[in-house]
Parts: sequence; structure tokens; C-alpha cells
Amino acid sequence: MTISAEAPARGAGHGRPVVAFFDADETLIAMKTPFSLLKWRLRRQGDITGARYEQLVEPLRRLASTGVAPVEVVSRFYELHAGMLWDDLVAEGRTWYAELRRQGAPFIEPVVARLRRHQQAGHHTVVISGSWAATLHPVTDDLGIDLVLCTEPDLDAQGRLTGAIRHAMFGPAKADAVREALARFGADPADCYAYGDDPGDLTMLGMVGHPTVVGSHPRMTGHAAERGWPALPAVLAAGTHRQQV
Repeated sequence: MTISAEAPARGAGHGRPVVAFFDADETLIAMKTPFSLLKWRLRRQGDITGARYEQLVEPLRRLASTGVAPVEVVSRFYELHAGMLWDDLVAEGRTWYAELRRQGAPFIEPVVARLRRHQQAGHHTVVISGSWAATLHPVTDDLGIDLVLCTEPDLDAQGRLTGAIRHAMFGPAKADAVREALARFGADPADCYAYGDDPGDLTMLGMVGHPTVVGSHPRMTGHAAERGWPALPAVLAAGTHRQQV
């Protein structure tokens, strides 16, 4: 793997708009943020040992281990939240993140450093993620991300989650999101950057001129080696710890 160079100046010296795309969970921050929020909520409800969390999440782990598409696992996760008011979930997300930030959010340091270089260069920054806004927006607001395109829950007329997904941000949907952002900012994909840790990010990475793999997923590092893509190690901010699902 090759450690990628610093982000260039805006538009690589030609003045055109540049977009830097980032996955969020396990790319910018070392956790699956929706699961972190679930664990936090259950703990506040008295699940001190984590037994209730394990009861809910273990079936999802088993499902994921069968190799089903990520959207299948996420669909089951959304079913756990049927009947909740979306506004309440969003408010919980803000409180969850404020507490996490005080304790030390496990940001992936090299990627956040790259984000800062892009911002300093005047590049537009976009998160494209399979996670939901309830946990993404507190993180991306903190980081100063310009645009978030993510999985969206289905809501009933009262604003409660039905347990279904209205729009899933996985695979081909990430390509559509990249095209949407490129059109919004008027950027040439050849000038743009993308960062991702998981095979589900390959669609996004392959659409820009400057893709970077994050972490050590074998399929991702293999792709990077075959195509000469640079890579960044998933090193955490000092004093923080990866949160496991």
C-alpha cells in the first residue's frame, strides 16, 4: 500500500471546483454510529451490562455473517426502531454525540487530517454513507462537512419510523449520490477525491480521479494494490478506542 500525498490546492491549480467524498463509519470515525447510539440509549434505560443490546444485535451479526447485502442487515436494524418519533431520535443523536465528544470520539486521525487539508484548500466536502442522519449530522456538523447524503428512514404521517427504509445509500445508490454532488458543485470527477474503507465504497471510489482506501480490509487493499490507489491507515486519535458493534 502507498500512503497518499497531501491534498492539492483548489482545483489542482486550475481554479475548478473540487469535491472530496468521504464514507463516515469506519472511515472518518471508528464505529458504526447507529449501533453506538442504540447501545447508548439502552444503557440510559438501564441496560448497564449490555445484555439487552446483545439480545437485539446478535441476530444482526449472524445475518451479516451469512454474506447478505448490507442493506438487509440495515433493514433489520430499522425494524428495531419502528414506532419511534424521528425528531426524538435526532435529539438523542445530538446528546449521544455530545457525550461521546467529551469522552473522546474515536476519529480516524489520518482521514480527518486529510479532510482538514481539503477544507483548507477550499474543496467541497461530502459524506456519502449507509448510516442515517440521526447519528451522522452531529459528527459531520462538528467536522464542518458541506453536504451529507445518507440512508433515509420511512416515516408515517406523525413522523414515526415505520421500520422500513425510504432510501438506502448502498452500492449503486452511492454512485447516484456522487453524480448528484458533482452536478450540484459543478465539479469534474477527474479532479475529485474519495475515501472509503469497505467494498461497498468501491463504486464511489471508482468514480473519481483520486480514490484512497482507508484501513486494512483485504478486498480493499487488494483493489488498491491492483490499481495503484493510495491508502491510509486507520489510526485512531490518541486516547480513543474503536467501538465494536
